[in-house]
Amino acid sequence: MMKQNNLRRVVDVGMTVLLLLQMAYQVMGEATHEWLGMGMTALVIVHQIHNRCWYGAMLKGKYTAYRVVSTCVNVLLLLSFALTAFCGMAMSNYAVPFLYGIVRVSFVRVTHLSMSHWSFVLMGLHLGLHVPVMLHKLKLKDNVQRVLSVACAGFAGVGLWLFFKNGMPNYLFFRVPFAFLDYEKAGALVLLENVVMLLFWAFVGCQTAVLCRKKGNPLLPVTLILAAVVIGLILNMIWPNQNDFGFNSGWGDAMETPWQEAEPEPMVESASLEDGYILIEGGTFQMGSPEDENWRIDDETPHEVMVASFYIDPYETTQAEWEAVMGTNPSTFTGEKLPVENISWLDAIQFANARSAAAGLTLAYQIDGESVTWNRAADGYRLPTEAEWEYACRAGTATPFNLERSLDANDANFYGHYPYEIEENYFDDSVLEARPGQYRGETVEVGGFTPNAWGLYDMHGNVNEWCWDWYGPYDTENPDNPAGAENGTRHVYRGGGWNDFGKNMRSAYRAAGQADMRSYNLGVRLVRNAGQALTGTATVAGGIPTVSAGNKVLIVFFSWGGNTRGIAHEIQRQTGYDLFEIEPVPAYSDDYNTVLMEAQRDQHAQARPEIAGRVENIDEYDTILLGYPNWWASIPMPIASFLEQYDFAGKRIIPFCSHGGGRFGQSLTAIAKLAPASNMGQGLSIHYSGGSTLSDDVAAWLIENHLKSEA
Repeated sequence: MMKQNNLRRVVDVGMTVLLLLQMAYQVMGEATHEWLGMGMTALVIVHQIHNRCWYGAMLKGKYTAYRVVSTCVNVLLLLSFALTAFCGMAMSNYAVPFLYGIVRVSFVRVTHLSMSHWSFVLMGLHLGLHVPVMLHKLKLKDNVQRVLSVACAGFAGVGLWLFFKNGMPNYLFFRVPFAFLDYEKAGALVLLENVVMLLFWAFVGCQTAVLCRKKGNPLLPVTLILAAVVIGLILNMIWPNQNDFGFNSGWGDAMETPWQEAEPEPMVESASLEDGYILIEGGTFQMGSPEDENWRIDDETPHEVMVASFYIDPYETTQAEWEAVMGTNPSTFTGEKLPVENISWLDAIQFANARSAAAGLTLAYQIDGESVTWNRAADGYRLPTEAEWEYACRAGTATPFNLERSLDANDANFYGHYPYEIEENYFDDSVLEARPGQYRGETVEVGGFTPNAWGLYDMHGNVNEWCWDWYGPYDTENPDNPAGAENGTRHVYRGGGWNDFGKNMRSAYRAAGQADMRSYNLGVRLVRNAGQALTGTATVAGGIPTVSAGNKVLIVFFSWGGNTRGIAHEIQRQTGYDLFEIEPVPAYSDDYNTVLMEAQRDQHAQARPEIAGRVENIDEYDTILLGYPNWWASIPMPIASFLEQYDFAGKRIIPFCSHGGGRFGQSLTAIAKLAPASNMGQGLSIHYSGGSTLSDDVAAWLIENHLKSEA
């Protein structure tokens, strides 16, 4: 009997510990969470076997108030445990993946969230109901019990406050279909908060047991429970964290992956959604640019494409919209009506899924690590394909811009000093259709300029917008609803941003970045299906090239006026890395006005100037710090020559540039296209020579890229 009782205690303690760990999802991670859940399920089964006699006695004997409450709590706890386990298995990715999808995933997700939190509450009550018996065995003096009760009431009040602060009521009552978690909170703090929250419900259970057993003054347990509630409410008023549902919520920097399920169901027409999206009727158009379009690039191959009807947001996603769903705001420039920016392709995918979940739509994407599968039939929010984006941007036009004339600074938010075709007309801009205008140097509120013919705002400028597709050559043989290249390492983004030149605003211009790239001029605009459902799935895997092991670094740079050279030497001073200077043959002119024309001439022709010397031992280096001046919003062509001379597969390229106001411009895209098998690190842009902050800026950049330890 003693061994059996000890085993029961071990099982009970194990269930409590596993429950606390289960509730700390952001600490455990998804795989561990699932396996702990399997362990919890096993312990619950063992617990029921140990207490099988209790079930046999349920219909026997007299039911006192305590027995009624205890029986109700136990039955509800067993039911909530069972539903939590079943729903968890029905959306398992690791423990029992063969059970995934046996029940509609969108249903089991929200049910799992609710039942797991009910299990937490009921487990606390269950434990608390047994506390008076355990205290009786200790034979504590009455004064000690009173002091202990008052102290526990205080801690319980803190637990109630944390219960509100972490948004628990939302989950209990099915008010959110996914969990908002603070992944930056220390793991020990997460576990401590769970313990204190559990204490509140255990305290309620304990005082309820005292009240039901009619031991002593019945007002005392009621008073203690009310005291704990009052303490919790006062703390809640002092430190509120109000969310959209009216409860306090500890929304953090990341979410509990609600985007990992994309159920293969037929699309449901959702035109009735009141999201303000515009229906774009499908049709056929000429994608890419004609060969006579000025400043076109060879990857803009013209070809006919058919696009099915779809709904599109008339505006770029705002920071208010992003923060309402994701709980954070990553943007460099802040304002509710400003477009969200500084988001990666993966961030945009997760946002689309989270918004679908919030709207009760079928998730478009299933995420498995770096692999993302698009269920093309889903009715949820998603990124546009590159073809859909260009079709919507053009709005029936075939000219470089959807205005059917050149953009000026009154038409869009871009680097207004440099309108279309200024490069070759810099010293006589009177011949330009659009003259130089205002450069705002930041994002502006969405919808501030005239929309295109189909009612879409900011398709040119403000922020670039992520698309679904891999970057690669167009498939001209399959024109119906194309979804991009079958594989790649970079994703397409379109439209140009606030710091880009007019030539990069063109409807056909293609930019590209790896899936984890974030930038101050890179945002998103969502779409969803309409009318006839698309069929099949599309999968992109990887996208962030693997870097070979090692830590040998080479600084490579091209400098004309000395600014980039100064940055390179500061990097070498702080690190001692090897240095290689790119020197074109013949050299560019020493005259500033002349070199302006030489630089734009080489860019226009996509020339590859000869370089003096070679890096003979390039294979020995794992990381290349690549420096250059921002010339005409891109890289100088000697940089292109260098990148095409070597194989950068498995290497990391970390750019740094000097600029006069445009930061990186489209230089990162140029590097990404020229070295597609490289992994690009976080770049550093320095205004001219950097001034007195250069040393600190370089040090911070090296630390950010894990090339230098923090002091």
